[in-house]
Amino acid sequence: SRTGESQGSESWKRQLGLAIAWNRVDIAETEIFTEESQWKSSDLHWAMTSALVGNNPQFVSLLLENGVSLRDFLQDDDTLCELYRQLPNCFFLYKLAQRVKRVSGSSRSKELGRKVVEKISLTHVSDEVRHLLGNFTKPIYPPSTMTYHLSMDTSVSVFKDQTTFQDPLREDGAEAQKDAGRDLFLWAVVQNNKELAEIAWEQCKDCMSAALAASKILKKMAEEGSDADEAQDMLKLASHYENHAIGVFSKCHNSDEERAQKLLVRMSPLWGKTTCLRLALEADDKNFVAQSGVQALLTQIWCGEISVVNPVWKVLVCMVFFPLIYTNFLVFRSVELIQRDNERNEELKNVEKVTGSTWRTNDRCPEQTRKHLGCWSRLEELYCSPQVKFYGNIVSYFAFLLLFAVVLMIDFQSTPSTGEQLLYIWLLSLVCEEIRQLFHNPDGFGFCKKAKMYIHELWNILDILSILLFCVGLGFRLTTDLFYAGKIILCIDFVVFCLRLMAIFTISRTLGPKIIIVKKMMMDMFFFMFLLSIWVVAYGVAKQGILIHNDSRLDWIIRGAVYEPYLIIFGNFPENIDNAHFNIESCSMNGTDPLKPKCPVLNENQMPAFPEWLTIIMLCVYLLFANILLLNLLIAIFNFTFQEIQDNTDKIWKFQRYELIKEYHSRPAAPPPFIILSHLCLFIRNMVPCCPRISHNKFKNKLEPIEDEELLSWEALMKDKYMLSAREEQSQSMERRILDTSQKVTTLTEKWESEEETTSTAVMRRLEKLEEQVTQSAKALQWIVDNLISQGVPAKETQPQSPTVPDESSNYLRNAAEKEGRFHVKSRELYYPKTKIERFPVPEEYVTWQVSFSSYMPPYYSAQDGDSHVAGSDPEDLDNYRNPGGRTGIRGRGALSRLGPNLNLDLVVTRWRDNEMSVLEYLAVLNENLISLALPGGAVDSVDHLPGNLKGILGKKLFEALNAKVSEGTK
Repeated sequence: SRTGESQGSESWKRQLGLAIAWNRVDIAETEIFTEESQWKSSDLHWAMTSALVGNNPQFVSLLLENGVSLRDFLQDDDTLCELYRQLPNCFFLYKLAQRVKRVSGSSRSKELGRKVVEKISLTHVSDEVRHLLGNFTKPIYPPSTMTYHLSMDTSVSVFKDQTTFQDPLREDGAEAQKDAGRDLFLWAVVQNNKELAEIAWEQCKDCMSAALAASKILKKMAEEGSDADEAQDMLKLASHYENHAIGVFSKCHNSDEERAQKLLVRMSPLWGKTTCLRLALEADDKNFVAQSGVQALLTQIWCGEISVVNPVWKVLVCMVFFPLIYTNFLVFRSVELIQRDNERNEELKNVEKVTGSTWRTNDRCPEQTRKHLGCWSRLEELYCSPQVKFYGNIVSYFAFLLLFAVVLMIDFQSTPSTGEQLLYIWLLSLVCEEIRQLFHNPDGFGFCKKAKMYIHELWNILDILSILLFCVGLGFRLTTDLFYAGKIILCIDFVVFCLRLMAIFTISRTLGPKIIIVKKMMMDMFFFMFLLSIWVVAYGVAKQGILIHNDSRLDWIIRGAVYEPYLIIFGNFPENIDNAHFNIESCSMNGTDPLKPKCPVLNENQMPAFPEWLTIIMLCVYLLFANILLLNLLIAIFNFTFQEIQDNTDKIWKFQRYELIKEYHSRPAAPPPFIILSHLCLFIRNMVPCCPRISHNKFKNKLEPIEDEELLSWEALMKDKYMLSAREEQSQSMERRILDTSQKVTTLTEKWESEEETTSTAVMRRLEKLEEQVTQSAKALQWIVDNLISQGVPAKETQPQSPTVPDESSNYLRNAAEKEGRFHVKSRELYYPKTKIERFPVPEEYVTWQVSFSSYMPPYYSAQDGDSHVAGSDPEDLDNYRNPGGRTGIRGRGALSRLGPNLNLDLVVTRWRDNEMSVLEYLAVLNENLISLALPGGAVDSVDHLPGNLKGILGKKLFEALNAKVSEGTK
């Protein structure tokens, strides 16, 4: 009935709820999710919620395997929102609560924490995730136009009448895509739950972007969090997902390089409309960026339409003699692609000729998609290549420094010359380029974020410093009074411009890593100078105070307190600390001569009065700490920095190489000072609305929906291959082998202990069986005696009393026998007697045949010495025979001679010992185990004949006589 089905369903739900609460996955697998039970996805949504909130990853996997659809489960936004409200106490929940307070203004009122959590909506989650990912991303959930109060039913539209304001929001919501795997993965990552995140990541649609986004989110939370241990766990999990992204990308790159590069620059709608490459750079995932496939893409963008196989000298020659590009001197990438397509077509044609097939891998011919570059296109692609732009800017920068040096040393007149005016125009073009770089924001970071990124770059700081110094020097130079001071500032500025020249070596694979080491060592040196300055100032002030009395000249004070102690470190030994080289003519008594130092305090002999021994000891101590200790400490620091960075310089260089490539990819083609014309064109294009803007899409590509879906499907296939290979490597790893060996040793130990217990139990059972047999023999003898007495045979007083068992023992054995039969104890042994065949485990409640046991698959066993010609002995007839006592874990006749009833006849043979009939004797034989006595007997086909094995025991004559009597029915 329906009522019964409803009650049964409720019972199963209660059992499943208890299994989830107790975290008993084994019970759920064997008892609840069986082959007979069929569950709908909607019926298990409550269980999925309980497993997720209760942090039971094994149950989550079990539910997903048994029909739960994540898409149906998270179809309603309220379900996902409720999951975020029930997050455990973690950093992300704290950030959400703070954001809710800021948005709703609840910080003014003293609300309970639970009420604040109940106000959490997906809009708050989206804003917080965007903060963690970066402002360059779009919201992952569409912004809501509804104000979120304590109850969703009481929410009121804020912009009810402003339809023009809601339209953009609706467009964003329409463009936003939902992915249940992404939502669950994000929910697990923000709480730093590795097990649940691993399960959800396997369900993600865009797995590589998801892994890189998780790495970025976890590193950002670790940076903002205050718990050091939790931050360490977050960084460890971030590294884990970076390795996942590397593994998937490696599989993709090994399978198809072109598709793998598309994955890197593909705009992901599921993760804020950003790219994998951008996420890896923002997450500082150097290992991912250092992959050969990523570097191949960057090299391809660096070369532009010029082939990467061209050597640098050919590119430089074509920059000067551009007509060479119309020959085969320089190879373009489009020519390479056309040749590759032609070779592929030839291979396909050869395959078709051999196989006779007309199959094509592409629906359209490559000749229709690849076109040869025209004359103007070749010239444009040559000078628009980032590589050519870079070389052109290097030549321009050297020319700028040469012109700057000529003006400072030769042509620095009171009235600016033509060369100096050209220098000003050149610098103006550099200023315009720096302004363009500051405001150029293709990734949508926002001006504040872009300004921070600009300032954090060392080369940009040098650019700003050099420009500011040039402007100050130019202002001083144009005045009459500060003309020479302006020249000095410009000379210092020239040094800064020369230091900026080091940036050109960052693209070099040899010198680029060395510049990284130099930058790190400069940071170490600044900290060292702080320690050194303490000793320099301490010694310098003490020395100056002991030697000179009240010198008011600031320049000589600084010279004696700072400059001279600093030079001592480099071997400039001072001569004024002892009297050996004192000359009163080399100093000024009152300090009035600006060219001479002030004389020390003199005694009556016109010799220095300071204690010479003290100044020498101070100098020795100073040299000991400054020269020996601190300088060797600096060398050790440099050595440590070099060794630490040397192993990772290649990865760091590959990571920083991206910024240089991106800078020159967006840079105008003309070098300074001609670049100012490009800046004017850009300014006009941005100011005039009708002029189309030039967009660079090399680092961000929006694919068509069909192409995007095919690419994601291929990525999912590569992810499955990666997971399979990762599991194989894990199973073959040394740690896994040690773990498996440990488990095997534990299993063997448990079996050995159980066998010991079984052996002791078997001995006790044998003793119990022997006692039982003695009791049965005593009963049989007592029955014989009673029959003889009833037939008139007198019993004598000397007749020994047959051994009897007290009533309590008899009742105990009878109850034990009944209990043994009722619970099928004899079939509880693991192995079938005298074999190595294991029984199928049968729980006590499934012994009886009245209880259904669908997974009951016992092994088949029949002894070889049985009667194979008996009806029903074939394995096909086994279903017609069942053990009446219930399931035994073995299928077949076993050690019995036949299926069905097996008759056994025991023969009781008695005699009187003498004619006086004082003692009654009976015949007993030893069992096969030669341990106990038993009545002679055996298996028979019918009760009219004796067992055949008695012929050897009784002898042929006695056997035939007894068998004849049995056949006649004589008792």
